[in-house]
Amino acid sequence: MKPSALFCLFPWVVLLIVLSSPSPVPAQLAAPTALSDFAGCSHHTCTWVPWSTHKTFKQGDLTYTVEVAKSDDSGGDFVLRRAGKELLRTPLKDLSAGTSVVWSEDKRSFAVTWSDGGAIGNFHVRTFHIEGDLVTEWPTTQQAFDSFKARHWCESRGDNIQAYRWLPDSRGLILVLSVYPTGDCGKELGHTEAYVVDATTGNIRQHWAIKRLNAYMRSYPEW
Repeated sequence: MKPSALFCLFPWVVLLIVLSSPSPVPAQLAAPTALSDFAGCSHHTCTWVPWSTHKTFKQGDLTYTVEVAKSDDSGGDFVLRRAGKELLRTPLKDLSAGTSVVWSEDKRSFAVTWSDGGAIGNFHVRTFHIEGDLVTEWPTTQQAFDSFKARHWCESRGDNIQAYRWLPDSRGLILVLSVYPTGDCGKELGHTEAYVVDATTGNIRQHWAIKRLNAYMRSYPEW
């Protein structure tokens, strides 16, 4: 196992939020441990740690994985194939921990979330769309990230972004934005909000406070 993966938790399964509290505490999405060879799927999402578990997942006639070089300290290539034909190979910059892939209802679009620093980030998101054998990357995240950063920003560490779930129209994507949950981020630490964006353009459809995000995740769990 890659040493940095020992400190990796990746973002689903349990919320760091007291759901029974009348005033939920904002926090980023929590994660399963990477100390064991964790890999699994539920609903529309698969999560794994490439250095501890070399895993290939299936989605219809497609397969996908992350290939890492043992000699590298960080980094890996996300690889998508159909019947052995490689449709996409693209680097996940500075990948050093877990990876999560969430698919749209029509199975033609997917969002990849990965961490370059383990349990608390930095988390990154890229989204892709498949038409036949052509895979296109969409500019999904920048507008939401900039909107959140303008109001909530940790000078010492930055902010995190994670993809949670696609809406039934297979265009809308729920992005979870959060301030790094560490003391050097001051009173903003762990502050979390959500954006519903048009994944094809990045245009913001809706902006959710933590209370609405909590309610949605209880009704539509991804793990």
